[in-house]
Amino acid sequence: MITGSDGDWIWLSHEEEPGYEITGKYLFFSEDKNKLIEIAKNEIMNLHFHKAKVSEVTPDGLKDHVLCLYYKDDSRKYELAKRNELKYNVKFRYWMREEGTPGYANTPGNFK
Repeated sequence: MITGSDGDWIWLSHEEEPGYEITGKYLFFSEDKNKLIEIAKNEIMNLHFHKAKVSEVTPDGLKDHVLCLYYKDDSRKYELAKRNELKYNVKFRYWMREEGTPGYANTPGNFK
């Protein structure tokens, strides 16, 4: 597992590059930043995801941190929803395409 921080985000990455193009992300929300980091680690190390980021700070007026779990498409949304229901128990927003994200140029593609 490779990790880093730029002050706004904690980046997590598998040592191997994904064998697919990342086009978007699954979103999880929680007041507990450490719980989101543990979810990211589990998904990357055990469940075939490769890149994620967790917000270091929350935007003004919001309590929740966000976990962005990057993938090629939305094909794993039901699997993640079920795992969240049974294990993680945080807010889950399914899938968001990268182009729909403000500042999406800051994708994990260059993170090592």
